[in-house]
Amino acid sequence: MFDHYYYPVALEKELNKQLEMFQYQAQMLVDGQAFLDLSNKIIKAQVRGKYFELIILLPKGYRTLENANLIHRIANAGAKVGVLEVSTFDPEVEQFSIFDSKLFFSNRSVNREEDLDQFFIKKRHDFDLIMNACKQISSFSDAPKITFSANKYFVYRGDEVKLSWKVENSNSVFLDPGNKSVDPHSEETLFIQDDCLFTITSKNVKSKTSLSIFIKCYQDEDLKLVVLVFNKELGEYIKIDPAATNEPTYAVYFNDLVRIEWVCKARSKLFEAKMGKLDNIGFYDFIIGESIALNFELHANNEVVNKNVTIQPIKVNRNKKPLEIHDESLNISDSYAPKQQSFIHAWIKKIVSILKLKS
Repeated sequence: MFDHYYYPVALEKELNKQLEMFQYQAQMLVDGQAFLDLSNKIIKAQVRGKYFELIILLPKGYRTLENANLIHRIANAGAKVGVLEVSTFDPEVEQFSIFDSKLFFSNRSVNREEDLDQFFIKKRHDFDLIMNACKQISSFSDAPKITFSANKYFVYRGDEVKLSWKVENSNSVFLDPGNKSVDPHSEETLFIQDDCLFTITSKNVKSKTSLSIFIKCYQDEDLKLVVLVFNKELGEYIKIDPAATNEPTYAVYFNDLVRIEWVCKARSKLFEAKMGKLDNIGFYDFIIGESIALNFELHANNEVVNKNVTIQPIKVNRNKKPLEIHDESLNISDSYAPKQQSFIHAWIKKIVSILKLKS
C-alpha cells in the first residue's frame, strides 16, 4: 500500500527533508517541541500550496505565546490542526508522519513480519481517530466548519470514489480541482485515473477554510489474467483475446494446448475453485477437450476480487474440400523432364534386369 516505511535515527532531521520534497498532503502527529522546530518548513510548504493535517501533543495546561501564534497562523493558512492535551508526556509515545499517502515515518520500528498493508491502513485510521478526539484550532469562533471524506483512499485506475462533505457557517463552498461551486451538504462520485488531491474550500464574511483529501491511484490491476494457445508452427505460446468484448470467454480448437497465466499484487492471497491456493505469479497448462471454467478469487486489503475465465473448444470443419488443383500442373510430360533424370532412370532399369537374370 505505502511505498516505504522509515524508522530514522534522527526523525526530525528526516521530516525536515520531507517537508521540502512531498507533493500534496502531509499528516503529522508530533509533540510541541517538534512542531516548533518544524513550523518554519511547514509554513513555507503551505505557501507552495501543500496541505497539512497536524496533531500536536502538548502537556496539559502548557501554552506559550510563540506556540499559540504559530498554531493559529498555520490553521489560518488552511491546515487542519488539532491539539491533544496529555497529563504527562511520555517520550515513548509514537510520533509519526504520512506523506502523500505513501511514505510513513515513525520514531518506532515495526516488526517486518507484519502485514505492512494492514499496518498502514490502521495507522491512517488511528490518525483520523486521534484527530477527532483533539481540540480543533480555528482562528475565528465563527469560522466555517468542514467535514470531508471519501469512501476509499487507495484505488486503481478507473475505480469510482465517492466524496462526501458537510460545511457549516459558510456563504460559499467550492470543490477543487475545477473550482466547482457545490452545495454545503452533498456528495459526488468520480472516476479516478491518477493520483488526485481534492479540496473543499469554504468562505464566509470573516474567514476562508479549506480541507483536502488525497486519493492514491495505483496503475496495476489487482489480478491480471492472460490466455495463450501453443502454436506448433512457431513453437511458442500466442496470446489470444476474448471472443466478445467485456466477456471473459475464449474460443480455441479441440486438443489445443492452452495456458492461463496470472499475476497479482504482493501480500495478497489467490485461490482458484479447482486448483486451490495459488502463488502470486504462475501459470496452468492443459489440453482442451471440453468447455472449462476457471474461477479466481483474490483476497487483498480486506476485499475480495473475483475473475472468471471460460475456455470453449470448437471443432475443425472436416467436410471442407481442399482447394482443387488442375491435373496438368502435376502431370509433367517426358519431353519436359530433365535429360539427366531420363539417363539415370535408364541405368536403374538396366541394373534391375541384370539382377533378375543372375537370380
